[in-house]
Amino acid sequence: MIICSKCGETMSDDLKFCPSCGTGTSTATKVADPSQETVTDTAEQAPQEPQAPQVPVATNDQYQGYGNTGSQGADRINFGTAIKNFIIRIVDFRGTTGKREYWFGVLFFLAIMVTGGVAGFIPFVKYVAWAVRLAAMLAFVSSTVRRLRDLGRPWFRIFMYLIPIYGQILYFTELTK
Repeated sequence: MIICSKCGETMSDDLKFCPSCGTGTSTATKVADPSQETVTDTAEQAPQEPQAPQVPVATNDQYQGYGNTGSQGADRINFGTAIKNFIIRIVDFRGTTGKREYWFGVLFFLAIMVTGGVAGFIPFVKYVAWAVRLAAMLAFVSSTVRRLRDLGRPWFRIFMYLIPIYGQILYFTELTK
């Protein structure tokens, strides 16, 4: 059993990210599972030296996804959960984002940009449309930074995507991995 260092939730050893807050379990504290302990006589036990708790290291291929339950993997995330995470984590540049969650967010981002562009022609609505499009742009950038982190790339790699032609090719080949 592992206890999350950020939110304090107890989770199983096989999870690499907390299902409640998305924090990696590399900072979590490992505790003994009371259901697996055996009852022995304390007089027969030899004194043992205290050992540091072993914490599993999170890897990119064992990603559980932000906001998912333990039985749901990154490949099972649905569109609604991905959009919820896209909106909730609008300025969250920490953590990771799985491939499926990222591309659902990109689809939602494109829908917002097209809808906001059309709504921009309506008087008095264009200011709201600009604000919504600006918020969507910020969410897209933060989601891309988290996706780069999930791939093990540095966050400043996002600026390479601004290079004409080569940047767009790099963008699609890297982020679809």
